[in-house]
Amino acid sequence: MRIFILLSYNGSPFCGWQKQKNGPSVQESLESAFSLCLRERVEITGAGRTDAGVHALYYVAHLDTSDNKVIKEQQKVLYKINAILPPGVVVHKILHVDDDSHSRFDATNRTYKYYVHNFKSPFLNNYSYYYPYRLNIEKMNHAAKLILGERDFTSMAKLHSGVKTNICNIIHTNWEPASPISFINQNSLFKEENTQTLCFTITANRFLRNMVRAIVGTLLEIGKGNYEPKWIIEVLSRKERGAAGDSVPAHSLFLTGIEYPYPTF
Repeated sequence: MRIFILLSYNGSPFCGWQKQKNGPSVQESLESAFSLCLRERVEITGAGRTDAGVHALYYVAHLDTSDNKVIKEQQKVLYKINAILPPGVVVHKILHVDDDSHSRFDATNRTYKYYVHNFKSPFLNNYSYYYPYRLNIEKMNHAAKLILGERDFTSMAKLHSGVKTNICNIIHTNWEPASPISFINQNSLFKEENTQTLCFTITANRFLRNMVRAIVGTLLEIGKGNYEPKWIIEVLSRKERGAAGDSVPAHSLFLTGIEYPYPTF
């Protein structure tokens, strides 16, 4: 029977979601934990790759098993699985689904958030990008709206990634004041006139490798005042990775949502 699992992970200690030879991965950790708990070889398929250092608040994966205790004794299995998993990974829920359900191919859209702050902070640096410039949020939102819809994102993609197409459909983009640590926005120490804690949210039907980080890097160039919003259209039209802004660091990127055409979690 096929099982969907809902999990979260801190990407800092991992080389990414997918199993690799050069370091620990989230997928490998989950397969080891489920195989040990269920006493059978378990292979796990995820909703998509995340790069080294990228986090996931909401991630869906699936596995096949013949052991029905996964459903009948779900809380007991969850307790055992989480006891085996490393501290950076937690499985929240388990769901029995149709045998042809697929965590990756059935997903209709995914949502990411990226955090930026412009002042030195002893608390934010692990989950937000320190970018020491006052940013024009209005211009960044203007530019972000220009990339909505179905477009070719070759200029924002990692080179030689092997995908069949670089066409993606962006459904939603938005910059707003926010922080990955809620008390930062409420504390008067961090509310000086020129301080900013910002979050960029983006939803699309699919994402290319490095795409979100390249989009954010490009939008920061606009927010800093180096270019006007319409520059982002020129960047996309060139279909060259070198035309866009630099990729921002991975540690501030969070996968926060995955949607399916049928009920899940």
